[in-house]
Amino acid sequence: FSCYYHCSICVSNDIMMALRFATTSGKYLARNAEPAWHSGKRLMSVINLSDFEATEKFTELNHKSVLYFTAVWCPPCKAIKPVYEELSKKYTDVAFGKVDVDDNSDAAVEFNITSVPTFVFFDGEDVIERFSGADQGMLESKLQDLTAR
Repeated sequence: FSCYYHCSICVSNDIMMALRFATTSGKYLARNAEPAWHSGKRLMSVINLSDFEATEKFTELNHKSVLYFTAVWCPPCKAIKPVYEELSKKYTDVAFGKVDVDDNSDAAVEFNITSVPTFVFFDGEDVIERFSGADQGMLESKLQDLTAR
């Protein structure tokens, strides 16, 4: 993988991921597991997706979502990370996932990630848009487009 601007750090949210995707042998512990919302409010902002199975479930369970592919060694990823987290609080009807390409290389391969940061936008399970780079304006524009769908 190459960094889009030649280089970040990602803070792992494994606890949040565990709350969202509590699994045992690929099956949910709770029979009627809810998405990341309860009573119309999302319970967490950005979900760290540490393996391909979690990434698949994330896109399957959420009506509108975005995946942020990143790496700990990428400075532009470090720069866009707080922006992504703030946007996750603003766009509460969109699920925000984060994938470290070094920890979750299967997801990176599946989504043809060749540079970081890369953002992939979903309407249901369908990829509707993607772009690479730490462009705050483009990220917000794509989120606005996604919520308008």
